[in-house]
Amino acid sequence: MAETPGPLNKPSVKCPSCGFANILGMDRCDQCFHSLMQTGLPKPNQGDKLQTAIMTTPVAALLTGKDLLVCSPSDSVQKVVRIFQKENKNCILVYERKKLVGILSNRDLLWRVAGKYQDLTKVKVGTVMTRNPEYVRATDPIAYVVNKMAMGGFRHVPVLAEDGTPHSIIIIKDVLGYLSRRRKST
Repeated sequence: MAETPGPLNKPSVKCPSCGFANILGMDRCDQCFHSLMQTGLPKPNQGDKLQTAIMTTPVAALLTGKDLLVCSPSDSVQKVVRIFQKENKNCILVYERKKLVGILSNRDLLWRVAGKYQDLTKVKVGTVMTRNPEYVRATDPIAYVVNKMAMGGFRHVPVLAEDGTPHSIIIIKDVLGYLSRRRKST
């Protein structure tokens, strides 16, 4: 981070998140609490358009909202399965009082439900969902969502607004489709 003149002409460092001029040597931004201790973060190789796209393009470029289904922890698994079949979907976000509390995917249904329950109308989503799922923001670079998928073994990553409301669910097909279209256009 480059030094810039800050308050009272003291050397300062610009916050990479909000742009606030902080006193040089601070651990965090006084404005937004973003860490100022991150140094040597990878940057895309000059001239590598694919790498630049992944590392700088925001997740917002992938958003379609098409895959967004939302249920409650008290909904029955039977109801969700019927919706999955009808809508040809395989993942649903679980919200309670406007807060993301879980995610339920076909993988969860296979591992936690299949062969264990006779009557799916009596099984509540809250008992078989993956709790407190990882998520990204629309402003995060595409690299964040790819990293979460790779490191966590996730097939679906929710994209949330700052207030926690859902924008979409990103799947790897969204990332690959975006990169393919981008490559064809250059």
